[in-house]
Amino acid sequence: MEAKTFSVVTSISMVLAVTVAVLSIIGVAITGLYPGIIVLLLVALIPIASKFYAKKIISKSSDFQRNYYTTLTIINLLSILVVLWMTFVIVHDRVLHDCC
Repeated sequence: MEAKTFSVVTSISMVLAVTVAVLSIIGVAITGLYPGIIVLLLVALIPIASKFYAKKIISKSSDFQRNYYTTLTIINLLSILVVLWMTFVIVHDRVLHDCC
């Protein structure tokens, strides 16, 4: 069960983070560099790294895997929230110009 939940959450996180990162790179060409884009690019590495790490721990015991699947699932859920929040902030600041 944990492996399936981990896989689904990580896939959603990866698709969302990579999509936002690519759109952010396109946005740099239109609106200029925004420091938050660097954070988005770094957050996009989290689900990618967790997928690779999950493949690495496949030979470990099931208790070890369960602990790390739970931890990595929570980290990926948090990265989804960070990506959504950063997207909201960047859109309001750069596109809508309604910040402060």
